[in-house]
Amino acid sequence: MLGPSLSLDPRLDGEIRMKRSFRDAYERRAYLRAFLLAKRLLEHPELVERGRTYLERFMKDDPRQRQVYRLWMDTLRLPPEQIAMGLLADNPRGAVLRESAPVFVVIPAEEVRALASAATG
Repeated sequence: MLGPSLSLDPRLDGEIRMKRSFRDAYERRAYLRAFLLAKRLLEHPELVERGRTYLERFMKDDPRQRQVYRLWMDTLRLPPEQIAMGLLADNPRGAVLRESAPVFVVIPAEEVRALASAATG
């Protein structure tokens, strides 16, 4: 469960209903990693271009990833606030975004563990 004290960004307070139920520890860690990614995208909107570059380089020409490529290219046309909200949405689209996110920035495992501790503590 995620605690209410976890704040992503004051511009989004009340707009994101944080996911609180996870099928397993892996899904919870993936969500926490997405939370940290969303926070970085809000703090550093220039990372959106890094994600776009990744998609162009590694996914554009792969026919198996065509759907995910299109989904992400459409998503990256949105403002960072909406990208963050999409990543954290507790719905099937949010799950696909979390599972297929391009590399914007590396989120260290230590940060995910620290956030997990803060969320349960």
